[in-house]
Amino acid sequence: MSGGNRGYKRSWKNLLINKRYQLRFTLFMAGLSAVLMTLLGWWVTRVAGEATNVAKSRQRGRICAIVPEDKPAAAAVAPTPAPTPPPDTDPDEAQPGAGSDEGSDDGEGRHRVVIGESSLTIDPTTAPPPMPKEPTITAEQRAKLIAERDACERDIVRQIAKIEAANRNIVIVLVISGVLLTLGLAVFGIKMTHKVAGPLHKVTLYLAKMRDGRYDTVYNLRKGDQLVEFYEHFKHAHAGVTQMEKDDIARIKATLDALEADGVLARSPEARAAADALKKVLERKEASFV
Repeated sequence: MSGGNRGYKRSWKNLLINKRYQLRFTLFMAGLSAVLMTLLGWWVTRVAGEATNVAKSRQRGRICAIVPEDKPAAAAVAPTPAPTPPPDTDPDEAQPGAGSDEGSDDGEGRHRVVIGESSLTIDPTTAPPPMPKEPTITAEQRAKLIAERDACERDIVRQIAKIEAANRNIVIVLVISGVLLTLGLAVFGIKMTHKVAGPLHKVTLYLAKMRDGRYDTVYNLRKGDQLVEFYEHFKHAHAGVTQMEKDDIARIKATLDALEADGVLARSPEARAAADALKKVLERKEASFV
């Protein structure tokens, strides 16, 4: 069997042996992965954005220390004087317009005067409700509250910045992962298709040599190549054809040697012409193994 154990090493220079087949398959696989990663990234960024907004709202809703306002003491307000009631009417004086019977005799020679009841009422002055007193704190307590409030506000700003940074990191990781996945699939696709295109390319080269009458040594495939079973069948077929050619060469040589030994070539011009034709065929066949 014409074959060797030596295999060609894989080289990056000839990865694209069959560009049409390899690029079509690789671009389809890489493009499909890019589309899927884009859809996944859009969904993840939307969910992450909603979670980020919720987390930021929670941070903004935190209640820090409340510092009472330092207001100046309010000026004393003079109470509103109550209205002075009108002076009482002298009961001895008669009220004008009062329904009295002047000059009525009471039986003893004296007149009786009837004074009508007055309808005047006095509204009492209503005092305003007392204002709640603000708690009084010392300057040290006020400074402590202000420091706690400022620290709380700074912490809110830091937490919001961390949340936004985490959201940006998610987007960056998605973009980098998508790019690396697409590039990785592209490289993997080229290498995998090369493991299929490589054996087919070698078979094509050997068949072209056989067509031109050349029988080269068929070497083994490289480690990791596909179509191993198909390639083994080709090796056996190539070895069979090669052995047939070698047997033909041996028979032609034996025939020529027999003709020369019997002296037929010297006696018969026809035999010499046939021998010359056989010699040309022999040379052509022997040239196939050079």
